Amino acid sequence: MAALKLRWICLLFLAGAHLAAATPSAAAEPAEIGSRRELFVEESLIEQLSGKAELRLHHPTPREVAITFELPWEGNASGYATVIPDGDRYRMYYRGHRYIIDPPPLRQAQAEVVCYAESPDGIHWVKPKLGLFDWPPTMNNTGSKENNILWRGGYETHNFAPFKDSNPDCPPDQLFKAVGGTTSSKGLLTFKSADGIHWSKLSEGPVVTQGAFDSHNTVFWDAAHRRYSMYVRYFSEGEFRGIRSIGMAYSRDFTTWSEPVGLSYPNSPPQQMYTNQIAPYYRAPHLLLGFPTRFVSRPLSDHAKRLEPVKTRSQFIASLQGSNAYSGAEVTDGVFMASRNGLSFRRWDEAFLRPGPQGEGRWIYGDNYQSYGLFETKSATPNCPNDLSMHFNEGSWRDDLHRVRRYTLRLDGFVSLNAPLAGGELLTKPLKFLGKRLSLNYATSAAGSLRVEIQDSEGSPIPGYSLADADELFGDSIDETARWNGRSDVGELVGRVVRLKFVLADGDLYSYQFPKD
Repeated sequence: MAALKLRWICLLFLAGAHLAAATPSAAAEPAEIGSRRELFVEESLIEQLSGKAELRLHHPTPREVAITFELPWEGNASGYATVIPDGDRYRMYYRGHRYIIDPPPLRQAQAEVVCYAESPDGIHWVKPKLGLFDWPPTMNNTGSKENNILWRGGYETHNFAPFKDSNPDCPPDQLFKAVGGTTSSKGLLTFKSADGIHWSKLSEGPVVTQGAFDSHNTVFWDAAHRRYSMYVRYFSEGEFRGIRSIGMAYSRDFTTWSEPVGLSYPNSPPQQMYTNQIAPYYRAPHLLLGFPTRFVSRPLSDHAKRLEPVKTRSQFIASLQGSNAYSGAEVTDGVFMASRNGLSFRRWDEAFLRPGPQGEGRWIYGDNYQSYGLFETKSATPNCPNDLSMHFNEGSWRDDLHRVRRYTLRLDGFVSLNAPLAGGELLTKPLKFLGKRLSLNYATSAAGSLRVEIQDSEGSPIPGYSLADADELFGDSIDETARWNGRSDVGELVGRVVRLKFVLADGDLYSYQFPKD
């Protein structure tokens, strides 16, 4: 009965969310953005684009290899990494595992384990000897504890997904929490840790049982909605039937959970999502950003057989021994999506990360999976802002090449308002703000420019803040203050309903904010 009640609560919550979005009176209310940073990752605050202006998806830049999976308890099926910035260090959790694909059939070489690495800067990583579990595992514990194995348990080792709980009511012994499990464990179990190293079970049994789960399921404290949100591997027509997708469940106490409900992607064609990697963006926590892995199944054409890694693909096909589940020409890449309510996502259909040049050999199922977690790292260029870093895996199925590589992006740089030199404009919907200045994260060419007009609720320029008053900005900064005739203070407009008009030429605007400083 409790599960049924939760199901109805979840459905009512969904219905309310959709009704609010569709009600004209609700849509006409000005958006209260306060001092939040707003990005262009979805269109909720956009009234109109004109001229040559468009929203443009950007792509991360590959950097150095972060870690390799060369240890005996790791291997070519390691992955599902999570990175958590924690004080003066970065923590990485990942699955250690290896498959044998040559000679056939496809089979596990060893049991799955949860591994741990640390970094002082998010760039250089070490694998500490934790002394917690024996390897190899034996009945009489005669293996060595000189390893970085963090957890060796049951089915949860397949996809152990931790997070640092930011809920202000979180008990100290549960500062770190995790979920993990598969259909073999009848669902997802929960775990706790006070220090991120020593873990124990939190739930006696699975807390979410509806789903497929054989992927990286994620969970976090959603401060905007004051609940824990969990995103799970989900199929559109039930367990392992239909399209691979993503389901969302939530809980107020991390103990009792609603049943997962499938996400929606308006104006996006059906696509197979393998992982989800959804979390609040730490610079704008009211926005949930997702980085799912897209699974694309193709026929094994002559062209597909020639795509690198040719040898590994041939071995993989042979290891399947006539299975109809895969052709051998399946490929995976990275996708980007964003949401304000956590249920309906603006999904960008073009890849966030492409597999890349054929010679690099990432045109195979299992590569280009994004790890869970975004984190700041110091720029390699002096006097420049920090980079936004993330990880993707490469070299799947290959013992000597399987690894995780760091990629970087500009802060807030997922999607921009872009215009060529011919120019373009964006007009926001009515909004109210708190703050004394307008901060802009933007970049232009030498010939490009950005100007901002502040209008009243009817669309008329407010005296002193018109386009004619706006100072022309050009350059590249993550925190440039807009000015009108040299004046930056907009405090007199706090509480008024306004619209922002951005006029851009040969440039990109990534975010805007009315900070209180």
